[in-house]
Amino acid sequence: MGFDLAGYLLFAFVTSITPGPNNYLLFSYGKLFGFKRSSYLMFGIFLGFFVLLYIAGYGIAGIITQSSTAEIILKVVSSAWLLYLAIVLSRLSSEVSEGNNSRAGFLQGFILQFVNPKAWIMAITGAAAFLPKSASIHFNVFIFAISFGLVGIPCMISWIAFGDLISKVLKSEKANRILGIVLFLLMVASIVMIWI
Repeated sequence: MGFDLAGYLLFAFVTSITPGPNNYLLFSYGKLFGFKRSSYLMFGIFLGFFVLLYIAGYGIAGIITQSSTAEIILKVVSSAWLLYLAIVLSRLSSEVSEGNNSRAGFLQGFILQFVNPKAWIMAITGAAAFLPKSASIHFNVFIFAISFGLVGIPCMISWIAFGDLISKVLKSEKANRILGIVLFLLMVASIVMIWI
């Protein structure tokens, strides 16, 4: 089977650990809610991205990106969703009530993958460059998706743990406001990158 496993795992790690919408969201939820209460969001992201990897592996994502209309629609929807997330992230608070039901969970993490431009780029680029080449397309896509997904889990855990750690360091509202503004600007930068 033709498969550059080492190169693929390195690609998966670098793209999974670097900042992006998923990681900003996991960081903020780790900060606000701790690891245990952020795990549903993480599993939603994992499963949504796993499905997206399957879509890319079977070539559907390539068809979507070859249509200029579909590409524009995806960019607009992605930009709107990421702007919403940027606003949410800008409102970080050091005080979290136990009854707060407004946090994102499994379903929101799952859906986010389909409007997350970084996730699409990772999936399409990975499929184009590293999809295994054995006799079975189904086996190839499974190995491609599960390898990428499993590399992403420790990366997501790292972002949640980092957020949890920051919550113990940043106690003042002023520090939290500054962090919220930084996360907002980073997310807006992600939106700008979609269009250039």
